[in-house]
Amino acid sequence: MFFIPYKFDLALTRLPLLTILICLICCGIYLQQHLNAVEHFNKSAYFCAKSRSNVERMAMEKSLGDASPEACLELMYELALADDPEETIATYAERSKKFAAFSEADSKLYIQGFLAAEFRSYRAAVPTLKTKELWYAPDSWNPVTMVTSTFSHGGWDHLVGNLFFFYAFAAAVELIIGSAAFLAVVMAMAFGTNVSYSIAMLAVDDPLPTVGLSGVVMGMIAMLAYFLPTAKIRCFYWVLIKIGTVAVSAWFLALIYIGVDFWTLLTQEDLGGVNLVAHVSGAALGLLFGIAFFRKQKRQIIID
Repeated sequence: MFFIPYKFDLALTRLPLLTILICLICCGIYLQQHLNAVEHFNKSAYFCAKSRSNVERMAMEKSLGDASPEACLELMYELALADDPEETIATYAERSKKFAAFSEADSKLYIQGFLAAEFRSYRAAVPTLKTKELWYAPDSWNPVTMVTSTFSHGGWDHLVGNLFFFYAFAAAVELIIGSAAFLAVVMAMAFGTNVSYSIAMLAVDDPLPTVGLSGVVMGMIAMLAYFLPTAKIRCFYWVLIKIGTVAVSAWFLALIYIGVDFWTLLTQEDLGGVNLVAHVSGAALGLLFGIAFFRKQKRQIIID
């Protein structure tokens, strides 16, 4: 079953220009990520398919267990994504098999030098992965990548799903609080959800980096439920062969989406690569911002 919100079920008084702009920015950034990833893969595959001497092939086999282009490609991707490629290379060299003609120390030293030289050549021939430049590493506390990661995504499905949800809830929020306040709230959520993720990952040895607008999306869901709990959100559904749309109350959608994420975060160890800390903290921030800064707007909605 698929169940996806896609729009506020009332005619908007004006275009939610910032909401639309944010959607376009996310699309533009991900298009760059995608094109870069395609180029990166093609050039990586070309690099790993090049011919090598017998000694170089032996070094690959003794360090990787396989001298195939696929093994090379896997190693180069691992090094390209590593925080410390030199440390990773040293690890491969340390556990490599010995050359018959070398002492164990000389064999490891040769393999380490060979892998380091290969990776230098690789970096000169292959563009850096743009996604790595944009993502937020929780142990970095980098305010720039807190922002860039928010508007980056891990795949077309990730992007499209987030933008459907974002537009469905954020368009009305923008019109309620005004464009300037809306932009401030989006940026505050970008920083707040990533700071929350960093705090949650303090005890984790090797925390995963994060990308995506979903923390902001959950904040918008919570804010709209605060402003207009009974307002309807038009949702697309697909059950087996039946396809259609249905209008669902904002409070109910908020309860389902936020509740499921909160429960999963509390009860599951394996979160499947989903940053539920950002989801739950984004929802909390959305409700907090509504109560703390926009009670006047809520009263005006009720009066009107």
